[in-house]
Amino acid sequence: MSNHFQGHHLPIAGSKEEPLYALGARFETPEALVHAVDRLRDEGVSLYECLTPYPIHGLAEAMKLPKSILSLLVLGGGVSAVLIALSMQLIPSCIIYPLVVDGKPLNLLALPQYVPIVVALTLMIGAITAVTGMILLGGMPRWNNPMFAWDLFAKDASRGFFIAIEARDRKFSTSALTELLHELGAGDITAIHQEASEEK
Repeated sequence: MSNHFQGHHLPIAGSKEEPLYALGARFETPEALVHAVDRLRDEGVSLYECLTPYPIHGLAEAMKLPKSILSLLVLGGGVSAVLIALSMQLIPSCIIYPLVVDGKPLNLLALPQYVPIVVALTLMIGAITAVTGMILLGGMPRWNNPMFAWDLFAKDASRGFFIAIEARDRKFSTSALTELLHELGAGDITAIHQEASEEK
């Protein structure tokens, strides 16, 4: 199928000369959006994005989103921080330059004195891992999203319940999906193209 929009009397957002990015639609209620996602998954559509002004109960389950690996990344960062902090303190203090201070032992019995550094480094590296992982897993940094070429979405993103079905989905068909979205009660169905690059 061509990557360019071929008609079907739909409004067009973005540049007609650029490839079709997605078929966008707006729903009036969160329940209608969740129902639409269920139907789309039943039809075999898998590449779509839901854009809502706030989290919707049941939407993640309807989309069958996998559990994020962010918690594992943070756990890995925390464990690494503990090992690094202990190594930085135990190796110099107990092996390279063993010093007896106030009769404190040169083994793990002196572990409590190393706890403040371990806690501080664990919190710092854990926080950095969480923020960095959230940014990268979220597909950022991304300077622009083709959805902002759609004036309605740009104006009402804080109020409406939108869905964008990507043109690269193997089940993508402009006519079939338009009919299905109409059947599901969607409004403002629009063909969203990539925006023209400034170089052109």
